[in-house]
Amino acid sequence: MLEESDNDGGEQPAGAPVKKARKAGSAPAAAAAPALNLSGGFNWNATGSDDDASDSDDDDDDDADLAGPSTSAGPAAPTKKSASAAAKKGIQHDFTGDLASKTPESTSDYERLLLSSPDASFLWIQYMSFQLSMSEVQKARDVGRRALATIAFREEQEKLNVWLALLNLENAYGTADELERTFKEAIQFNEPKTVHLRMAAIFEQAAKPAEASEMFARAAKKFSQSAKVWTLYGEFLFGQADLEGARALLPRALKSLPKRKHIKTIVRFAQLEYRLADGERGRTIFEGIVETYPKRLDLWNVYIDLEAKTGDVQAVRSVPSPFPLLLSLPPLPPPPTPPPPPRPPNLRRRR
Repeated sequence: MLEESDNDGGEQPAGAPVKKARKAGSAPAAAAAPALNLSGGFNWNATGSDDDASDSDDDDDDDADLAGPSTSAGPAAPTKKSASAAAKKGIQHDFTGDLASKTPESTSDYERLLLSSPDASFLWIQYMSFQLSMSEVQKARDVGRRALATIAFREEQEKLNVWLALLNLENAYGTADELERTFKEAIQFNEPKTVHLRMAAIFEQAAKPAEASEMFARAAKKFSQSAKVWTLYGEFLFGQADLEGARALLPRALKSLPKRKHIKTIVRFAQLEYRLADGERGRTIFEGIVETYPKRLDLWNVYIDLEAKTGDVQAVRSVPSPFPLLLSLPPLPPPPTPPPPPRPPNLRRRR
């Protein structure tokens, strides 16, 4: 039986002659084809250059991910670029995890954190402390100056924190001239009263009572209208057991302060007497206050709280009640009668 063929030669019988022709035609092609070398994996771009292969690696990886598992004769080995990319991704993940889970341990760690949070004074101060731990005092100063130049001008509290860190640094590691220079510079860029009081607190914490007393005296002279300055100065003197100096400070404060701040200052000094000096003297001051201002229930509350903190129940019970004093006062005058409402205008037209 004969089969039709698509060859140009016409009809030919199916069988051996056709097979022999096919074998004869395929023999040269098989002899010309190179053998596959699987020792290093498949070479997917044998005819192109290495640069072309490296440029197309990313596209091949994306296509492979979308196509799913390969159906080729054997598994393909990963390329150099894919391995390096994976390594880089692993390094970045490690850096991020380290910075999120533990404190920075090197200059590069601090620099990397400050890139993301340039206005955080906490990081800048930690960076300064890290430099000081490495005995790099000048580098710590440079970090503080960088912080002042980097933090936004609207972040006043953040800048103040850095200035206070610089003052602490100069107090601990610098000379008196450098400290005075930094102090004057801080006054120019911050609220002067705050800088004076914080500088005095720095001296007090550093166990330098003479310098702290001098700074409080400078603040009281420059800001004599501030009750806060006088009360903090008095608290410092009471803490230094200078009772005479602290008690002599109250009349000076009352001469300088406006009258509306007198009662607040007296109450504050009476509290200091209760806590740090003679409780009986403080009780006497409070008795005079509540007799002068019997309507001020807030003063009565402060007085009773101070007596309660002493733990003496009899002393609390001996505090006179404010209610008899309030009842003995003359009654308040009745409120004034409001004026009658104005008459509405005459809206009728005149004829």
